[in-house]
Amino acid sequence: MKGVLAGFTSEQALERAVDRLAAKRLERIETYTPKPRHEEAEPTGSPLPLVMFIAGMVGFIGFLLLMTYADVRAYPLDIGGRPKFAWPAFIPIAFELGVLCAMGAGFFGYFWLCRMPQLYDSVDNSDGIKNASRDGWFVAVHSSDIECLSEARLLLAALDPESLEEFAE
Repeated sequence: MKGVLAGFTSEQALERAVDRLAAKRLERIETYTPKPRHEEAEPTGSPLPLVMFIAGMVGFIGFLLLMTYADVRAYPLDIGGRPKFAWPAFIPIAFELGVLCAMGAGFFGYFWLCRMPQLYDSVDNSDGIKNASRDGWFVAVHSSDIECLSEARLLLAALDPESLEEFAE
């Protein structure tokens, strides 16, 4: 995959470039700025709470069924006239294991959503990106399609960026 990186002198110029690139529906557009953009500053809905809830419920029900199978079918014991399906004894541990499943889904889901651990990104080799956290406003377009990248390069060049360079994987 290759990409195009353009640096701008102001936030308004970056927003104009991002709006034009988003209108073209390119594969992946990323911004590198010293402060969050207006669109990124507002909280967006994350799928992670729903994934955690589903993982917790599946874990709870799955472990409850596993303990029921083990107690009723696989290894039934008649202890003091207790019924074969003694569900109140299974609830606490099934709940704890359901919470464990939810927390595991949350832990690994967070890393998946943040694309971590990503120790290397090809845009880091660009000369201009070193100033992105201090005083630069950069937009990067990643794509595997050469035609898409040339279109993005022409569009960014028309916006008169401070710097414009290509990077490769």
